[in-house]
Amino acid sequence: MLRQFSRLRRIGYSLMQMKQLVDALSEDINGEFFLPPNPQDEVDGKGFGMIQAARGGLGHWISIKDGVIDRYQIITPTAWNASPRDSDGQHGHWEQSVIGLPIEDIENPRMIGHVIRSHDPCLVCTVHMLPTGKKLRFGV
Repeated sequence: MLRQFSRLRRIGYSLMQMKQLVDALSEDINGEFFLPPNPQDEVDGKGFGMIQAARGGLGHWISIKDGVIDRYQIITPTAWNASPRDSDGQHGHWEQSVIGLPIEDIENPRMIGHVIRSHDPCLVCTVHMLPTGKKLRFGV
């Protein structure tokens, strides 16, 4: 319930910020608020953007070389949550959630699926972590 309330509250907060932006732009409607790039400029640079999306942190990274995009990377909230160990050796969020989880039926480890789905992943629910190499279908 709190998660849903937070999502709705965020929408209201974003709408207020958008209104402030539109008001600020309309004060000088003929002003220069967008400068188109000059294709003749060979610009090098790097940039990034991060935002709190519905399922968690969303990050974009870009590298420009000789005026063209050299590298572009997106890391989605599910990628953060489902990631394996980080550079410090700490388990990812999902791994932390299932370590020590008692499994009643090793042939149908249904609880793992329930725990992972509770994190609201955007991955297809047919992708699961399995303790063995077997292909199993999880019951609901």
